[in-house]
Amino acid sequence: LPNDQKSWEIEAYPLLLAEVRRALGPQKVISAAVPGLKRDMLAFTHQTVPRIMRYVDFLNVMTYDLMNRRDNVTKHHTGVKLSLEAVDAYIAAGAAPERLNLGFAFYVRWFKTEHEACAKASPIGCPTPQLEDPQTGADLGRGGAFAWHDPVPANLVDSFSRALRQGTYDEEDGGYYYWDPSEDIWWTFDTVDAIKRKFPAILKRRNLGGVFAWALGEDAPRFEHFSALKYGLKDFLKEKEEL
Repeated sequence: LPNDQKSWEIEAYPLLLAEVRRALGPQKVISAAVPGLKRDMLAFTHQTVPRIMRYVDFLNVMTYDLMNRRDNVTKHHTGVKLSLEAVDAYIAAGAAPERLNLGFAFYVRWFKTEHEACAKASPIGCPTPQLEDPQTGADLGRGGAFAWHDPVPANLVDSFSRALRQGTYDEEDGGYYYWDPSEDIWWTFDTVDAIKRKFPAILKRRNLGGVFAWALGEDAPRFEHFSALKYGLKDFLKEKEEL
């Protein structure tokens, strides 16, 4: 359904939350997972966010999949700059920073790229082929994702191995990435180091309330990313208490 046929949902959403709160009472915790991309924040405006915050205890901002198959240039799917833009949008619309949780992704994303353009300039912001059918929204198979507990797809094993060995961290926009020129693949994901960097770069800068991740089981069996998140949060909260 096109957005113009769903615009009634913008007004209906805070009304729904009000009914849920009335039904459950003041003692139950209510949270909501909310979009991380501005183009998806149609229901989260200066008019609706203050009303929404009356009925929820906190929002989980989905600061991942910030590059997806509706894009046509490479970005960090869970990068620092785009994550800051997301939380800033909710703060500007009326959400208190301490009632926002930052989202983390325990999975890897990859996308095919246009070789010539990426080879001539920075692989960050270089064009991709069309990733989604513009009429049906169908996945055209030129990008995808897999969790840390998943077997790496056979056709991606070699390229992903290079991404782990040769990838780098983008100090400007904040995100681990690798562009594989031999297979024209853009890799974007959080390493343990990238997770640790987000606490001073985002949570401390914006005084956010906490974190969440999608999803715990996806980090099995080693749970390295979960451990980095857990200890990073522990140190962050300890520092807040000491201030």
